[in-house]
Amino acid sequence: MRRLTAILNPQSDRGRTALLAEQMQQALAGRVELQLLKTTCRGEAIELAQQAAAAGCDGVVAIGGDGTVHEVANGLLAIDAATRPPLGVIPAGSGNDFAFALGIEKNLSRNVELLAGGLTRAVDAALVETATGRRRYSINNLGALLEGEINLASHRLTWPRGSGLYLRAALQTLVRRPPIARLQLTVDGQRHTRESAILSISNGCRSGGKFYLMPDAKIDDGRFDYLVARPATRLRMLWEIYRSLGRERAASAWAEQGEFASMTVESDLPLAAHVDGEPWLRPEEGERELTLTVLPRVLLVFAPAG
Repeated sequence: MRRLTAILNPQSDRGRTALLAEQMQQALAGRVELQLLKTTCRGEAIELAQQAAAAGCDGVVAIGGDGTVHEVANGLLAIDAATRPPLGVIPAGSGNDFAFALGIEKNLSRNVELLAGGLTRAVDAALVETATGRRRYSINNLGALLEGEINLASHRLTWPRGSGLYLRAALQTLVRRPPIARLQLTVDGQRHTRESAILSISNGCRSGGKFYLMPDAKIDDGRFDYLVARPATRLRMLWEIYRSLGRERAASAWAEQGEFASMTVESDLPLAAHVDGEPWLRPEEGERELTLTVLPRVLLVFAPAG
């Protein structure tokens, strides 16, 4: 019998995530042996995923939102590919953007069948490094400058839930003067200089639960997509954020878009940045340089065929 390990925060979603995990365990009984591991603090899921892989399980399942999935994926990507089990995702957060990119919905019975069947596909990730040696893996998106500031603000808020919280954080951040940086971008060896208010980098097509900054991005094409937005008025920025709610939005002259296999970002301002929706860099830390290297199809995930 195949053995899976599921990792969850039992306090998330007001305790409903723990109930969901127990329901999943009951549904898989007799088909898959499922061990439940519960986190007690931020970052612990990274270590638990590595321990589960070292114990020889056949898959590690993240039950929760994008933050939990990000931590479990970072734990798995930090170990040797020869011993790396597949990642499973049971979406139980407010955004669930990586699950969305995989075609996984909040449907317990369907997700149980997916795990029991064992069908996997390979997706890309990116190694993100700073000049001082800090490292993180991204499986969905990274945002810097204004997007990073909004993300930091959103984690200081407690209401409303879901994407409404992000919109509130955007409004509060735009009340202050948004950061405007001079960026030196080296994209697949080509160097560019851009004055920018937003730098957004994506593997998946969606972020924040509703925002399609790069709706055509694909998670298994060996490339990450990027968007560099010029400085603009607060009203223009709000309008562009609103436009990103529509997946069929047309390209805007306000933003330059492209794709890459490797990118280096050098900023004249200290960076605020998130990785997969999790705060990573704060301006007071003084980080000004990022290097991103795409790792094509490096992570196996339990998911419907692409």
